[in-house]
Amino acid sequence: MGHQETRATSLIGQLAAWAQERPEHPAVVSGEQVLSYRELQAAVGVGAQVLREAGVSAGDRVLLAGTNSLEFVIAYLATHRVHATAVPITPKMSPDQLAATIELIRPTVFCPAVVKKGVEPACRVVPLADFPTTPGPDDGAPSAFPTPDTHADILLTSGTTGTPKGTIITHGNQCAAARNINAFVGNDTSDVEVLALPLNHSFGLGRMRCQLFAGGTLVLVQGFMFPKRIFAALETWHATGFSFVPAAWALLKRMTGNALSEYAGQLRYIEIGSAPMPTEDKHLLMELLPTTRICMHYGLTEGSRSCFIEFHESADRLDSVGRASPNVTLAILDEAGSVLPPNEAGAIVVQGDHVSTATWTADGIGRREEEWLNTGDLGRIDDTGYAYLLGRAGDIINVGGHKVAPVEIEDVLASHPAVQEAACIGIEDPQALVGSRVKAFLVSAQGPLPSADELESFVRPKLEPYKIPVAFEWIDEIPRNELGKPRRHVLREQEARPRDA
Repeated sequence: MGHQETRATSLIGQLAAWAQERPEHPAVVSGEQVLSYRELQAAVGVGAQVLREAGVSAGDRVLLAGTNSLEFVIAYLATHRVHATAVPITPKMSPDQLAATIELIRPTVFCPAVVKKGVEPACRVVPLADFPTTPGPDDGAPSAFPTPDTHADILLTSGTTGTPKGTIITHGNQCAAARNINAFVGNDTSDVEVLALPLNHSFGLGRMRCQLFAGGTLVLVQGFMFPKRIFAALETWHATGFSFVPAAWALLKRMTGNALSEYAGQLRYIEIGSAPMPTEDKHLLMELLPTTRICMHYGLTEGSRSCFIEFHESADRLDSVGRASPNVTLAILDEAGSVLPPNEAGAIVVQGDHVSTATWTADGIGRREEEWLNTGDLGRIDDTGYAYLLGRAGDIINVGGHKVAPVEIEDVLASHPAVQEAACIGIEDPQALVGSRVKAFLVSAQGPLPSADELESFVRPKLEPYKIPVAFEWIDEIPRNELGKPRRHVLREQEARPRDA
C-alpha cells in the first residue's frame, strides 16, 4: 500500500500536494500521452489562465461538454483553480436542450469538445481544444485554494418532466465523498485505474476525483464499445482497478465473454454502481475475479456512494445494497419522520459531510433544511446494518393498502425462460375496490410467447395473491435512462394516454 492523501480541503489542494510530494508519478494517461502530477499541475495552471482571459472569475459557472480526454480533465480542474463552478454535461445534448441548460445555469463560458455548426450558444464559447495538454512552465500552487463550503460542481439531473435541475456539490462534499469511497475500496498511491465511464456523469467524475485524491494513476479510455482498447489499457498499464455500470458489464460480457478473468491476478478492485445488477452477474464476477474486491455502491447525486457492498465479503447478502459507507449514517424513517427499528420498512435517509444541501434552480439556490437527505427510495435495514431496497417511492404500487415493490414481481417474471426483462406499474382498478392493481410489461427472450394464464400460473406459487399482475403486455424494450435504470414513469404515462379505438 502507498501513501495516504493529505487533509486537503479541495481536489485542487490535493493535486498541489501530490505535485510537490511525487511530481514525476503518472497522474493521467490518454492514448500515448502521459501527464505526471507536476505536469498536470502546470497544465491546470495554463488552463486557468485560458479561463481568466475568457472572463471567468470566482463564483462564475463553466459549462463543460466533452468525452474522456486530457482536455476535459484539465478544463475541469482549471475551473476549480479559478474558484469557479464546473457544470459537466453530455456532448449529446440537442440544440434546444443546450439552450435550456444555458438559460438555467447562466455560464460565463461554454467549453465543448466539438463546436457544432449552426449552434450559437448565448454565452462565450471556449473549445476544449484551447486547453493545452502539453504544459508550460509550472507556475506553482495557487496562492489560495477554494474553501470547503464554496461550490465546486453543479450536476444536472432531470425529473419526470424532463426539466433539468442542478445539485450543488461543494468542495467539502467532494473531499468527504472521495475519502469515504477510498476508505472502503482501499485506493492509494499504488493504484492504476482504467476509466471508460464518461466524465460528464457523476460516477465517472467521482472515479476521477477518487484516483487523483489517492495519488494514483488514471488511464482514460473512450467508452465500452471497443473492449480491445480497454483490455489493452489494462494490460499495458498493469491496472489494479476498473469501474463500470451494470449495462456496460452486460455489453462487455456479450462482446468478450469471460475475457475479464484474464486480469484476475492484477485487478485489486472494481467499483460498480448507478443501477441494479442481476444476481447471476454478481456470482459470475465473483467466479471470474476470485481475489478482487468487487465493490458495488448505492447512492444518488446528492449523496454520492452512501452505501457499499463487497461481493465476496457479503456473498450471503447479495440481494442487499450493503451497509453505510465509512463516515456515513443510514436510517429508515416512517411517515412522521421518526427513525424506525431494524427490519421495519420506510424511507431510506442519509447523513454525512458528503451530502449536498443545495440545489440550483431557475428561481435561485434552494437549500435543504431537513436533518436527513431523503433518497426517494423505500427500504429496510436489518439488525446487522445491511440495507434492502423496496423501490422508488414513486414506483411503489398501493394494492388495497399493501405497498408492493415492482422489482420483486419483475425478478420473478424475469426468471421465466420466455421473459428477458420486465417492468411493473400500478393501474387503476376497474372496480375501484383496491386502489391499484399490477400490470407487467414484458420483453421476449426466446421461443413462443406464453399466454397471460400461463404467466399467472408461473408467478402464483412465488407471490402473494395481491402481487400477481392482472394484465400483461409485450413490448420491444423497457425504457431506461443512460445508466440503465428502468423509467417506469414513462410506462405509467403511456398507460394513462387514451387508446385509439
